Amino acid sequence: MAKKGSTKQSTNLLITALYRKAAKEKQGLWKAVAEKLEKPRRQRIEVNVSKLDFFSKKFAGKTFIVPGKVLGNEKIENKINAIALSYSEGAKKAITEKKGTAELLKNSLGRKFKPSEIIITA
Repeated sequence: MAKKGSTKQSTNLLITALYRKAAKEKQGLWKAVAEKLEKPRRQRIEVNVSKLDFFSKKFAGKTFIVPGKVLGNEKIENKINAIALSYSEGAKKAITEKKGTAELLKNSLGRKFKPSEIIITA
């Protein structure tokens, strides 16, 4: 039987760290992100930066967590704070041009977040 989930060691270490953070902080938020990352790469979430821009109008000031990749090179209208597994060059450029943040998930593990400040995209 073939192994399910990620075969990339860095992703597996990130998933383990997310489960530990969920247990330590007693927040299901990080467990949900870890479960979404455990899926095979072909089933992982890919979100276009224009979708984040659309939702940033409704949820201003929130941080979007994308348990996958942020894609696109469109112009966006709003400041976006995003945390994702990875970004395309165009998406990262579009976010930073509007003074938003495009942070990698592995770099944000040490930060404290309130669940009310976070939105997990799907």
